[in-house]
Amino acid sequence: MKAGSHKVSTEIRREQIVQSALRIIADKGARSLTTAAIAKDVGMSEANIYRHFRSKDEILSETVAKIGAGLRAKLQGVIHTGPETRPLERLNKMFMLHIEYVEKNEGIPRLIFSEEIHAGNQELKQRLLQSIDSYAAQLESLIKEGQKAGAIQKDINPKQTAVMFIGMIQATILRWSLSGFSFSLAAEGRKLWDNFQKCIEV
Repeated sequence: MKAGSHKVSTEIRREQIVQSALRIIADKGARSLTTAAIAKDVGMSEANIYRHFRSKDEILSETVAKIGAGLRAKLQGVIHTGPETRPLERLNKMFMLHIEYVEKNEGIPRLIFSEEIHAGNQELKQRLLQSIDSYAAQLESLIKEGQKAGAIQKDINPKQTAVMFIGMIQATILRWSLSGFSFSLAAEGRKLWDNFQKCIEV
């Protein structure tokens, strides 16, 4: 029983540390993330942080993994919806779920666009690239399904359309982050989707 309790406690602590990292990044940026800042935010000693993670890089790696897992969990139900749901409707749901997920986690864009990701840890970069490639492949498959069903224009390139889909989200998230989260990401997303759909539907 004690061993099981210790395991649960460790998992909870790791989750608290990851959530703290996202809060700090959202408030002050990725450069302000230190184990001392996390310890203060969570209410534990800095030494105790190292009982759960070996380094700040490992915390960042776990944070990126949690972001990816959280988004995948949101999207899985849509991706695996049966053929009774139109491909365009599923794409719309995926688009809005992605936007809404980020809007509830303001630390995501400030981490994803940070120097720590782009010029730092190679493992983080590879993990993020793999997540994007996997996501794009799922979108490409759904776009092809829509073309086969006659709902999406057949003369557009599915792979490039998937990249456009992701690019719209990323560009809007970047604007939202740079503006200090000053507008509704979901409202902006709905406008973008309406325009995107007009460009690809039959």
